[in-house]
Amino acid sequence: MAQWQEVQNLANAYLEQIHELYAGAALPMAVRQCLAAWIEDQNWRQAAEPLSSHARMLFHSLLVLLWERLGSLGLGNEDFMLRHNLRKAHRDLQAKFEECPETFANLVANLLREERRILRLGQAGGQGGAAPAPSPSPRNDREQQIQRRLAELHTALQEAERAFRHLEDMQDAFDFCFKVHYVPGEDRTNDPQYAQQIQALQAKLQILDRQRREVLAQIQQLLGRSETLQDFVLQELEAWRDRQQRACMGAPEDTNLRPLETWFTELGQGLFQLLRLLRALGELRLKVTYERDPLKAEPPLLEKRLKELLSYLIQRAFVVEQQPTMPNAFKRPLVLRTATKFSARARLLLRLHDRNHPMETSIHIDRDPPKIKGFRRFNILTSSSKTLLAGDSPQEGLVCDFQYLTLKEQKDSRAGKGSKGSGEGPVVVTEELHLITFTLAYAYCGLELELETSTLPFVIISNNSQLSSAWASILWFNMLSPDPKPQFQFFSAPPAAPWPLLAQVLSWQFQSVAERGLAREHLLMLAEKLFGSKPSPESTLSWTKFSKDGAAGFSFWAWLDGILGLLQEHLKQLWKDGLILGFVSRKQEKKLLKGKRTGTFLIRFSESILGGVTCTWVEHPESGPPAFRAVVPYTAAELVSLALPDIIRDYQLLVEENIPENPLQFLHPNIPRDEAFGPYYSKREEGNLMEQKKYLNRRLIRVSI
Repeated sequence: MAQWQEVQNLANAYLEQIHELYAGAALPMAVRQCLAAWIEDQNWRQAAEPLSSHARMLFHSLLVLLWERLGSLGLGNEDFMLRHNLRKAHRDLQAKFEECPETFANLVANLLREERRILRLGQAGGQGGAAPAPSPSPRNDREQQIQRRLAELHTALQEAERAFRHLEDMQDAFDFCFKVHYVPGEDRTNDPQYAQQIQALQAKLQILDRQRREVLAQIQQLLGRSETLQDFVLQELEAWRDRQQRACMGAPEDTNLRPLETWFTELGQGLFQLLRLLRALGELRLKVTYERDPLKAEPPLLEKRLKELLSYLIQRAFVVEQQPTMPNAFKRPLVLRTATKFSARARLLLRLHDRNHPMETSIHIDRDPPKIKGFRRFNILTSSSKTLLAGDSPQEGLVCDFQYLTLKEQKDSRAGKGSKGSGEGPVVVTEELHLITFTLAYAYCGLELELETSTLPFVIISNNSQLSSAWASILWFNMLSPDPKPQFQFFSAPPAAPWPLLAQVLSWQFQSVAERGLAREHLLMLAEKLFGSKPSPESTLSWTKFSKDGAAGFSFWAWLDGILGLLQEHLKQLWKDGLILGFVSRKQEKKLLKGKRTGTFLIRFSESILGGVTCTWVEHPESGPPAFRAVVPYTAAELVSLALPDIIRDYQLLVEENIPENPLQFLHPNIPRDEAFGPYYSKREEGNLMEQKKYLNRRLIRVSI
């Protein structure tokens, strides 16, 4: 479904944001509406690049299409207002952007990006805040179009090659006849045979001229096809970047680069083939030329346009395949620790390079650091340059794998005795964003370029106690920043997070750690904990309330991350299999257990202890209301000695006459305890009383009085 069509299906709250977006925009919504499909098919971000000739072409194409749309409208009263609005839009756009089409391209690119952001929020909100279950996505229409257009481009290139060879043969024949029959300097105007020969040569020249123009027209058409195809490929690249960014936050996304690598390489091969064809046309002109020769003016312009296209494609083909990651980072990239090894990998998606030209890749950290007091500077230890090499097989492309890198903080020479050094300043260490840039000297077929790509922003810590806060910063930035490049002042006034988007990101954390995300009821409990009531799609949470404030002495994120750590180390399988209810308020807990028989229990996370899990069960006395009892929460300190299933099996309560009894009989809603947890019990080792000089087996159990 087209983006504009999806936008129009949003709920009213998000449609209001779309209206606000276009209320102050120089592009009227009426133009966006009537040219929706064409606008979405163009690569406005590329056109906005400095020195690009693409912006002017797109701007004038839009004006032409707008005028054609005006001409297609009827003269009836029902179209009167639309005609007026479109005519005014045509006049205003032409007056405002005629001299600066790049500004217009940038405007449209930003509008489309904001539409996508609002669309993501609206779609997340429409699911009630629950994260969608991961499922393999089918091949989309754009991928199918890319495959089809690549095949069409290949066929058209073959036809152009055949037309060129035919032109070459035709020119050789003309050149031979010209040298045989035309003798310059002789006056043979009275020779009828010579006049016929000159006339025949003139006819051959006209045919040759027509063939040259046909080949140039084919190349012109191929360039247009290539530009459209490149737009589709680059849109897929942007979609991959979005998926990679979400995967870094824990989302179950496919970040395989193989399809993109194939498309970039096939398109690059076609463009370089076209470049060689243009250069061969130039060589034909050196052999035969004439007045108003089309090979004199057109090929240089076409070659300039083709090189722009190639340069932009190759620049975008250089990507960061693996973001900076420490080993054993528990699926938390983009948090690095000083003096601890980490790795990052760049890839050139275009499998074309000059083997006689070694392609050196260099890495730099914070090439353009912000002028912020206290911003820390670092050096990358070990080698900071490597040669781009082919992967394990020819199909794996060109990769540059930087492993075993470490960071060391630069000492501020101005920090004298008693000074706090470079760490002094308003920037919190876990909110300080850094960037690694890869540069590559590329050469192929006479085209030499300096390529550059950058990682996502990352945080540098000095000890493990900062890891949780740093990860919160990474989540917040990648969730809310419209630009993946670091905004070093981002955390000086961080934006609030819409609850639907935050709910999805929180669910990803549980999905990545324990292979089961958060259900709708989990998210509702968390929302009530944060907002005090049921959330709405417009509910937002501030950064401070998420990561800093907390009535219990710790922040919401510290509490949630403690639970994630407990799941990772001790409860992963139980959570994955749905035996832990997890997030249940005390009110909801009583509601769930009230109507159940005595001994029915549920497992939930503690709200008062970091990284705690407890069991609550119901008892129905002979008279009076039901009683609800809970175990003192277990933390990692206890679970490292005794697994939770064994605790549940062996838990005992001293009842009348001090007879121990296990009150945990049925897992909510009504599953017998041993049926639910039997597969997870540890095997008992029975002691043999007949054997002498051996200790009896002893087990640690909890007994409540």
